[in-house]
Order: sequence, then C-alpha cells, then structure tokens
Amino acid sequence: MGYKQIRVTDELCRSVQGASGMPLRQHETLGELVSIMRAQRGICGLEDLISEERTRHEVRVDGRVLYTFCFVDALMLPFLLRGAPVEVWSTSPDGGEVTASVTKEGVKGSPPGAVVSFGAVRSGDGPTQATLCPYLNAFPSREDFERWAERSPQAETIALSLEEAFDLARDWTSAPVGDPEGGICRCRGLHHTSKVRSCRDG
Repeated sequence: MGYKQIRVTDELCRSVQGASGMPLRQHETLGELVSIMRAQRGICGLEDLISEERTRHEVRVDGRVLYTFCFVDALMLPFLLRGAPVEVWSTSPDGGEVTASVTKEGVKGSPPGAVVSFGAVRSGDGPTQATLCPYLNAFPSREDFERWAERSPQAETIALSLEEAFDLARDWTSAPVGDPEGGICRCRGLHHTSKVRSCRDG
C-alpha cells in the first residue's frame, strides 16, 4: 500500500492544514490531504527548502553542501534541480543517523528499516519552520520514531517508509493538473525566504 491509501485522523488533518495556513477540511486518506496541499499551496520553490543555517539535514548536490529545513525538503530537491541526484545525511531529533541517495526515479536509504515522520504541531502559530518542519524527520527505525513520538505530545505524526515519503515529496512538488506553469515553483509563504548556500561554511 502506498502513502495515498494511508488513513489519517481528524487530528492529523487539522494539525497539518493549520501549520500550512490552509482552510481546515476533513480528509480520509493521506493522498487526499497531500493533493489538496499541492493544489492550495502550489509548488515549493528551491529558496523555500534551503536554510541559511546548518540544520540536522545536510545535502550534497553538484559539489555543493546545503542544508534543508526538514528531511522531506531534501527528498523534494531532485524535482526542483532538473533531476540532479542528491545525497542526504540526516540526524533524527534523538541523534540517530539516516543517509539517502535521491533521484527523480527513487530513493535508496540506510539503514534499511529507516522511516520518515509526517505531521505537525497540534496548535500554535508561526512559520512552518516551527510548526511543520520539526516533525518531518528521518529515523533509523520505526521503534526510534515511536519513542520520539511518545516524547512529543505537542505534535500529531505518523511514520512513513522512505519510499512512501519519497512518493509524497514527489507529488507535493508536482504541478496541479492544468497548471500552465508546469514545473515552475510558485509556493508562497511556506517558509521565510532564504538564500541558497553554496558551501558548508559560506
């Protein structure tokens, strides 16, 4: 079963839509939720995925070292970089490490049982770096995710496989049907604008 068929709770819908600044609507599956997010929020631009500061999510692409706001942002990069492959080194909130090689065709990660959290803070205002991004992480195992989730009652989250998270990231960055701009990035307001950093210390 792919991510689109995963059933979602009312609380998850409210949390993710609230953190994204979207009108609250109920959806039965994660596929429905992501579809409406794509339609209402558009496509994230590259500048909205890259942090000016170091984060727990380091990516290397075309000889550059960059940092994304969350692990899912890193999975989106090949779709906004004309297919350039991306190498990701991510540290979970508890210190576990996950690596991934990402292309437009798929993702290969280590360790084999790694999972990705998807969710948002239950309530609260602020930029998505505070309400959404801290809850889109990679974990070495489902057990690691579950321990973190138990210690994070302020958020509503679920665990996805790396493959499910990749498919979600791909669909989130796809242009809505009938969009004349095609793959042009036109997301507004998901993150504060930041400049792309071209090296580890620059």
